[in-house]
Amino acid sequence: MPLDPPGRPGGFWLTPDALPLQTATAAPQTMRFVSLAALTDHALRTRAESRAAWLGIEAEAARLDAASAANWPTLTGQFSFTRSQALSSSGASVPVLHRYGPSLGLVYVLYDFGARAAGIDAQRYQLIAALLSNNRTLQDIVTGVETAWFALQAAQAQADAQTQQLAALGASFDAVEVRVQSGLASRADALRARAALAEAELASRAATRDIARAEAQLKQAAGIAQTQSLVLDWPNTLPPDLDAATLLADLLAEAERQRPDLHALRAAAARAKSEADRARAARWPSLSLAANTGRTLFLEDERSPSNTYNVGVTLSVPLFDGGRLAAEARAAERDAERFAAAADVQQQTVALEVVQAFEEVRYAQSARAGITLQFDSADESARAAEARYKAGFGSLLEWLTAQAAQARARQAQAQADSDWLAAFSRLNHALGRLPAALTESPL
Repeated sequence: MPLDPPGRPGGFWLTPDALPLQTATAAPQTMRFVSLAALTDHALRTRAESRAAWLGIEAEAARLDAASAANWPTLTGQFSFTRSQALSSSGASVPVLHRYGPSLGLVYVLYDFGARAAGIDAQRYQLIAALLSNNRTLQDIVTGVETAWFALQAAQAQADAQTQQLAALGASFDAVEVRVQSGLASRADALRARAALAEAELASRAATRDIARAEAQLKQAAGIAQTQSLVLDWPNTLPPDLDAATLLADLLAEAERQRPDLHALRAAAARAKSEADRARAARWPSLSLAANTGRTLFLEDERSPSNTYNVGVTLSVPLFDGGRLAAEARAAERDAERFAAAADVQQQTVALEVVQAFEEVRYAQSARAGITLQFDSADESARAAEARYKAGFGSLLEWLTAQAAQARARQAQAQADSDWLAAFSRLNHALGRLPAALTESPL
C-alpha cells in the first residue's frame, strides 16, 4: 500500500498506523555456549561482516576462473538465415534466394607476449588480497567477541565486589544497631551506617546495569539477537602471563609475518604490477588460429547444399590506440607504487600497535601484582578496624573508612584483571594471532 506524505512537516510520526505492518518477531530462545571458541564460532558464522567478506572472496575466485578461460580456445556456433535478390542491369528477372544453415567457428590465441598470463596473475593476486583482507575481518570479529567477553567478566567481577561490600556494610549496620540499642553508640552512628549501606545498594544496582549492558554488547559482537537469552557455561580462567623473556623485536617480526592486512597491501601491489605487464604486452602483436566450418542450404529445390571449410592464422598488430595501453600501463605502475607505499605505512602502523600493546600488557601485569598487595593490606585493615570497633576501642568512622578502602581495593583488583585481559587481547590482535583459547579448542 503506497504511503501518502504528511499534510505538514513533522506530522508523519503522529500517524503510525499508516506504516506497513511489521513482521512478528520470533519468540526469545536460549543460546548456550560451553566455551569461548564455540561463542566465537557462532559469531563467525552469523555476523554479516564475515558473510560479506566470504562473498567477496567467491566473486574474486569467479573472476580468476574468467581470466583463466583466456588460455582456452573460443568455440562459437551460429545459425543464419538470409534472403537475397541481386539487381539486374539488363532488366532480366533475378530469382530470390533463401539461404540458411549452421556454422561453427574456433579462435585460439597462440601467442600474445604474455598478456594473458599477466592478466591471470593480476587476478590471482587480487584473490590473494581478498583472502588476506577476509582473514583480518575474521580476526576483528574474534577480537570483538573476546573483548566483549572480557568486559562482561569485568562487569561481573565489579558486581561481585559490590555484593561483598554490601554484605560487609549490612553486617556493620547490624552491629551498629546492636550498640545503639545497648547505649554504646549514638544515633548518628546508625544514620551514618545506614547512609553507607544505601550508597552501597545504589552501587550494586549500577553494577547490575553494567552487567546487562556488557551482555548486550557481547550479544551484538557474537551475532546474537538481543531478545535471545545467553547462557555462558564454562569456567572463567585467566590466560598465562606474558613471558618475561619475550623480546619486542621477536613480536615485531611475528606481526610482520602474520598480519594479513599488511600482506593484502603487498598482494595488491603485485596485482597492479601484473596489470602493468598485461597492458605493456597488449601493445605487441598477437598470433591467433582461426577455423570455421559451415553448411549452406537453400529453400529453393533446384539448388544443392554446400559445405565450407577454412583454417587460417591471423597476426594482429596494434598500430594506434590513442595511447590507451601506454596510459593503462603507467596507471598500473603508479598503483603498484602506491600500494607499496601504503604497505610501508601499514608496516609502521603495525609496529606502533605492537609496541603499545606490548607495553600495556607489561604494565597491566605489574599493576595486577601491586593491586593484589594493596587489596591484602586494605582487607587486613578493615578486619582490624572491625575488631577495634566491636571491642569498643575504635570509631564507626574508622571502620567505615576502612571498609570503603577495602571496597575500592576489591574493585581495583577486578578492574586490573579486566585491563590485563583487554591488553592481552589487543596484543594478540596487533600480532595477527588467534587467542590461546581458540587455538586450543579448534573451531
